[in-house]
Amino acid sequence: MSTADTLTVPLGGPALPQERRLVTAIPGPRSQQLLERKAAAVPAGVGHTAPIHAVAAGGGVVVDADGNSLIDLGSGIAVTTVGNSHPAVVAAVAQQAAQFTHTCFMISPYDSYVAVAEALNRLTPGDHEKKTALFNSGAEAVENAVKIARKFTGRPAVVAFDHAYHGRTNLTMGLTAKAMPYKLGFGPFAGEIYRAPLSYPFRDGLSGPDAAARAIAMIEKQI
Repeated sequence: MSTADTLTVPLGGPALPQERRLVTAIPGPRSQQLLERKAAAVPAGVGHTAPIHAVAAGGGVVVDADGNSLIDLGSGIAVTTVGNSHPAVVAAVAQQAAQFTHTCFMISPYDSYVAVAEALNRLTPGDHEKKTALFNSGAEAVENAVKIARKFTGRPAVVAFDHAYHGRTNLTMGLTAKAMPYKLGFGPFAGEIYRAPLSYPFRDGLSGPDAAARAIAMIEKQI
């Protein structure tokens, strides 16, 4: 039995009170024990920001192993944009799991992948013909975008903005501007990466179309 099992775990979902409520110090004793287990079993490089262990979540609140309710400002790094355990999402996941849990789209395609691609093609800007491929992470999407661009243009070089973050694979770390905490000690990185300054409205006084035009002009200058 895990440490968290000794807590009466609340049911997640929007019924959870949307409030910050502390019943112990942070981390509480149960979270502290779980953090010690994590330190023994998981490499230190897989860090964490909040010293808690989540056991339930709903809407914009996470409940930890000690019963503390915390406001989820991280939103799962921006992937739970409709809140945790939204009933529509829970129902869709349950329906899909009942149909089949997984198959490789490149072996046997299925409807939901195509439906997502159609929706993205419809919702993204522009009235030109569009197609969409889905990947497991942002870094994989960037890697594939670079591969496609290199294949199509026959050009090896890539332009990335200053201060940009693109991921933690080797190529995307090379594209990422910030050395700490992302790049230090992990090189060498892919070559043929060039940087262009990005408009900074607080400093240059530009905004909207003017800021975008400046950024595009800097990319074109590099190309």
